[in-house]
Amino acid sequence: MSAASPAAIDAMLDAAGLAPSPAEREQLLAMYERFKPGVEALYALPEARYEAPALVFQAEPKLTAWGA
Repeated sequence: MSAASPAAIDAMLDAAGLAPSPAEREQLLAMYERFKPGVEALYALPEARYEAPALVFQAEPKLTAWGA
């Protein structure tokens, strides 16, 4: 696995609208390489690619007839 350049990580932070302090940025740069394989593993199974990663709240209630 190739290391992402600090410029690429800065671009991702900018795209997300995040402006970390210099100390936070250094921590994010160090943590990125540890988290990247886990994030890529989430998309490794084609069958699970479009599945919800957790239970999803459905706002539309399923109504049943009273007395049924």
